[in-house]
Order: sequence, then structure tokens, then C-alpha cells
Amino acid sequence: MKSKKVLFVFGITILLLAGWLLSVHSSTGAEVIAEQKQLVEQADQLAERKLYVRAIELYKEALQNKTSLTVDIQEKLLQAYEAYEDMGDYCELAVKRAADGTAKEEEYLKAAEYYVEHADLEEAVPLLESGIAKLETTGLQDYLEQIRYAYTLSIVGFEQILPTEDNTLMPAYNGEKWGYINNNGRVEIAFDYDSATAFGTDGFAVVQQNDTYYSILKNGDWYGADDGSSYEKMSDVLMVSGSHILGQRKGSYSYYDYDFEPLAEAFQFEKMTGNACGVAAVCKDGKWGVITDSGKTVTDFIYEDAAVNSLGNAFAGDRAMVKENGKWHLIDTEGNRIGEQEFDNAKAPESNGYIAVANNDGRWGYIDRNGELIIDYQYNDAKSFSQKLGAVQSVNDWCYISIYNEKVIDEPLQAAEPFHNGIAQAETCEGMSLIKLKYFENE
Repeated sequence: MKSKKVLFVFGITILLLAGWLLSVHSSTGAEVIAEQKQLVEQADQLAERKLYVRAIELYKEALQNKTSLTVDIQEKLLQAYEAYEDMGDYCELAVKRAADGTAKEEEYLKAAEYYVEHADLEEAVPLLESGIAKLETTGLQDYLEQIRYAYTLSIVGFEQILPTEDNTLMPAYNGEKWGYINNNGRVEIAFDYDSATAFGTDGFAVVQQNDTYYSILKNGDWYGADDGSSYEKMSDVLMVSGSHILGQRKGSYSYYDYDFEPLAEAFQFEKMTGNACGVAAVCKDGKWGVITDSGKTVTDFIYEDAAVNSLGNAFAGDRAMVKENGKWHLIDTEGNRIGEQEFDNAKAPESNGYIAVANNDGRWGYIDRNGELIIDYQYNDAKSFSQKLGAVQSVNDWCYISIYNEKVIDEPLQAAEPFHNGIAQAETCEGMSLIKLKYFENE
């Protein structure tokens, strides 16, 4: 009986204490809000007199405690920042409100415009993308499309420039010999060679001089020579893919190391593509199939052809375009057919973006990676999308379109390559050029 009495008294005490704490908390909360209102009233009066520097400090003081008034006070502070022309702090607060989910469309736009004015697209574009995801407004989307494709075009004066995966060191042809240029068009490796490949991920490329192939480093030094001292000299080198040279001896292509020694003599093919997405397309007895990087068979040799992209690969974004029974269709890296649609012509994927396909009238459009037609057949020619841009030809000239089928790089181009690492090779009436995006996202 005594223990029950103790428990009863203890329970009553706890309830009284909880009530007291709640009362104190309510009282304290009310006092904080009252103090906030007083500070805001003073700040409003200063702002009306255009004494923004003092008003800002009072708004910031009022925001030291988070209450039901916080969002409204933040909006007043934003107005004061804008009136005071302190757009740096405006953007900082707008970004915070965006993260909290309280920012309005005009805040996203004003902050993005400030970033664009200061050439900071890396801040502007993600901010707009987050606003579009949260607010789903066309205003933000329209402005994003307006600014995200800002670019520079520079004439570099070579007859040919080959695309590479990162476009930092590119093979170029001056009309007589091949060498290498950087992404500003400056010569990095002298024009001494009869042919040249792009550099692979290991930092090696292959060049040819006087009927001999050499593997070279990025500083131009020779590393290995196919001089016939150990094996019959190669008759062709396709590319460097990963850590392999794709070369031809005795009429067949295979994999070789940087000393031009065979890596897999059992693998001999009539044609090959580079290894990408863990697989490659190869041709034997006139038919194409798919193998893994280790040489394991993924599909039988059943395809009539495989499209090859600007980097020498059949696969990109885990997709490839293959020809079967006279028509092209999409497959994945396991050889599974994607979608039921068939096409009269097709280009290889360049990324995980849209893929160029043609109908029986020779007009080109685009499908997505599921094989669904996204941009209707309307162009004379087209190349698959990369970095949200597709090169298309209307009548004679080429240009670049967005995923919304709007011209966004509308220079009069005679030729245009896909973008890689924010750079594309293009031909103008003045010669070969490099187009550089001021903002890009690698896919």
C-alpha cells in the first residue's frame, strides 16, 4: 500500500513538472516571437528609410531563433539584400531556402541570374535544376535552357581533329602530318607522323612513322616499337582502348600490349570496336557479336553490322545499335534487345542520351535508351546526343539541338562532332574549330 502511494505521488509530481515545463516553453516561445516582431518592426522602419545596412542586421538578429515567423523574416531579409544590392548574401540565403524547400521561383531566378552575370554556371545550373524539380515551373526551365548552352568557338586551323574521351590531347592533321594539340589548339606533340590515335586511359597512344608503329607517352616520348624484330609488323592500328592496342596482323585484328606483343592470340577478328561498358563488338566470318573485356562471349555472331561512335566504340550508356535482317535495333550489354522498333539506319550511342535513327525516307530523328521515338524524323543527318546536345544537319549546315529539339548552338557549321568533356570538334567556313561549353555535365 505504501509503495502504491509513493508511485501515485511520483506520478503527480511528474505531471506537474511536465505542465510547468510546457508552460515555461510556451511562455518562452511567445517571448521569442514577441521579440522577433519588435526587431522586424524596427527593421521595417529602417528599410522604408532606405537604411538597409542597419535593417539587415536587425533582420538577421531576428532570425537567430527559428520560429513560425522565420520564413517571412527571411523574405524581408532577401528584399533588403536586393535593395542594398548585396546579391552575394541574397544568393546565399536563397540557396539555403532552396535547400529548406521554402524558396520561391523569383528567388531561384534572381540567384541564377547573379551567378550567370559572374560566369558561375556551375552554381546557376544545379540551382535551377533543383528549383525545377521542386516547383515544376516553366519559367525556370526556360531560363535554364537559355543559359546552360553558353559556349565559345575558336578557329584552330587544322584540316582534321579527332575526338577523344576527355579532349585534353587530340590527334590533329595539318594537311601533311599528324601531331597532337591541346584543348586550346596549341601544339603539344610535333606533327611528325603519318597517322595517330587518341590516347587511352593508361596515357598511351599509337603513331606511325615510315611504316613503323610506335606507342608513345603524353610527353611525346616513344615507349614501344613495332619494328618487326619479334613479330610481323602490323598493317593497321585502329585505336588504343583501355590498356590495349587494337591492331591488325596477317589480316586479323586482336589485342596487343604497348610493346606490340599479342595479349590474346586466340582472339582474331575481321573487325573490332573499342571496349566500353565492359564489352566490345567484334566481327568474324562477316557477322558481328559481343564479347566482354576478358573475351567471354556475350552474343553469338548473328548481326550484320554494328554502329561505331566517334570514339571508336559500339557501346555507350550500356546500349549499342546493331543490324539484323536488314534493320537496326537497340541492344544492351548482355545482348538483350531493347524495344520492338526497327530502323532503316542508325548511329551508335555517344552517351546515355538520345540515339540518332533514320526512317526509309532517309530522314533522321532520335530515340531514347528504351527505343522510343522522342524527336521525330526531320533532319538530313544527325549524330547521337552527348552532354544533352545532338548535332543535326538541316539542308547543308550543321548545328546543335537540345533535348527539346531547339537549336542552341546555331553556327553555320560544315561538320560537327559530338561533345566529350565539354568540347566538340566542328568545321566552319574558316576551318576546323573547337567549341567549348562553359558548363557541362559528364554522363
